[in-house]
Amino acid sequence: MADNLYRPMKIALISEYYYPLLGGITEHVYNLAGTLQKRGHAVTVITHKVRPRSSHHYPDEPERFRVERFGRGIPIYSNGSFARVTVSRSLQSDLRRFFERERFDVIHAHSPLTPMLPMAAIRQSNAPVTVGTFHTYFEKSRGYGLLRNTANEFMKMMDGRIVVSDACVQALSRYFDSEYEVIPNGVDPDYFHPEAATDPRFDDGKLNILFVGRFDPRNGLKVMLEAFRLVKRRFDDCRLIIVGDGPLKLYYRSLVGRELAGDVHFAGLVNGGRPAYYAAADIFCTPCTKASFGVVLLEAMSAGTPIVASDINGYRLVMDDGRQGRLVSSSSPQAFADNLLDLLRDPHLRRMMGNEGRRTVLERYSWDLVAQQVEEFYVKLLDRDAGGPAQAAQEDALVLTV
Repeated sequence: MADNLYRPMKIALISEYYYPLLGGITEHVYNLAGTLQKRGHAVTVITHKVRPRSSHHYPDEPERFRVERFGRGIPIYSNGSFARVTVSRSLQSDLRRFFERERFDVIHAHSPLTPMLPMAAIRQSNAPVTVGTFHTYFEKSRGYGLLRNTANEFMKMMDGRIVVSDACVQALSRYFDSEYEVIPNGVDPDYFHPEAATDPRFDDGKLNILFVGRFDPRNGLKVMLEAFRLVKRRFDDCRLIIVGDGPLKLYYRSLVGRELAGDVHFAGLVNGGRPAYYAAADIFCTPCTKASFGVVLLEAMSAGTPIVASDINGYRLVMDDGRQGRLVSSSSPQAFADNLLDLLRDPHLRRMMGNEGRRTVLERYSWDLVAQQVEEFYVKLLDRDAGGPAQAAQEDALVLTV
């Protein structure tokens, strides 16, 4: 158990996004739960039921914490991405009975204004402190616009609201007048490491460009494939490795064509083996058009892999153009190809940017540091609820009033 200044807490983390569904929120919830458990707290992850277990959709290591599943998750398309919502006629009553039995100190909902599970948990919460973490950046929300009064009610039910970046604050401030605590995503630098074992198939002298992400339109795989086609015309000795899957898989495969087929490797869904792909990569590339933060950037930086990424709000808050990699202001395949070529031709630049990314992770984004900030936020809210003396002392510049 890690050193911990606080008494052990009983914590419930609520999320529609959890294994076997892969993605940044899944990773966040899994790692936060594991690190809080390691710090001496009793953590339960609450999510929906899924189809029979498939090993490559789950972590390599068994969860060190409890996982409870309610209802059944069904897929929906929202905000440029495929997501899940929980359906169950008895969800509200099942959660109420479960919360009454467990008596959690903290109930913490991720993407808290997402139907159905997070909102049901907030409504049924009987914990001294109810918290929500917002993970998503958006330009506009038709749902918030139409249901602003209802959403505001749920905002008021939460004792504290966390955002993973200032980009989330910008999005939420269009609809809500609330206070937010900025606590970033994290990464495990011992797991995503430059010296991770790699696949011999990718160690043949060719330079490897890596793309990681669900096959959602906003993640930019079409731009990635078109950019790689342009790169190959001017720098032949390279390949593209694509880690991910999704309903549009056949469409993206159809874009490759015969001339690139030998140098585009579709790895499929990968969870536990991702460190090997980052360690094998010479450049990580993500032409994503919409992100609040970018967990994949942290994973690449932790592995010491230089980055070529879209110059969007969420990414700009994680990395600096010219330090850990390149931020590309244009969404055109040619702009991405030009930046990829600059790095492919300059091993010194790749090494310098990779080292800077690793240093940034160790100083700011390791899960030990991030989980401690979340823990301190819980304690501040619990002290405030109990009328304790620590509230005034713990107010700090991380709270942004919008």
